Amino acid sequence: MKNLSFLWLILPALLLAACIKETLPVAPNGGSTTNKTVSTPNDTTANTTAPVVPIDSTMLVGTWQVINDTTNTVGWGLWAGHPPIGSNYVGKPEDYYKFTANNNLYSDMQAVIDTGTYTVVNQDQLHIVYSYFNGQEQSTGIYNSFWTITNLTLHTASITVVFVTPETVITSVTNLRK
Repeated sequence: MKNLSFLWLILPALLLAACIKETLPVAPNGGSTTNKTVSTPNDTTANTTAPVVPIDSTMLVGTWQVINDTTNTVGWGLWAGHPPIGSNYVGKPEDYYKFTANNNLYSDMQAVIDTGTYTVVNQDQLHIVYSYFNGQEQSTGIYNSFWTITNLTLHTASITVVFVTPETVITSVTNLRK
């Protein structure tokens, strides 16, 4: 019976993994431009393809004001069929993300301070390891995430984070400006 219970816990995660695909093909001209194709667990027919622009980490350095943070939660697995939940937080002047040249990250959003380090791990992704998350001290490496950076210019950037739980897929997009 325990083996069967374990199977029922692991099966939804395996199904989700089968629904998400990511490809980074090399450009035909041998250049560094690639495309990323992502399909969502609930709508595998709605694929999005966009060019992957390599992150210039020097462009990240500085203090970025939060324009807005849009979060969408979609149920799956045990919560399949529940209506999606969406919210949009409009940033206030005191909300910010600060990237330093020595790879430290500081943020203050809605009076919650986070601190961590960042590393560029793919052409368009950062790996964040928090030392403080939601205002609470973290053991190094316990809470970490991968951010996809898009629309990176000298004055704008967008951060996308996807969290998958046994019941939901949470997607957060934060738009920033310098």
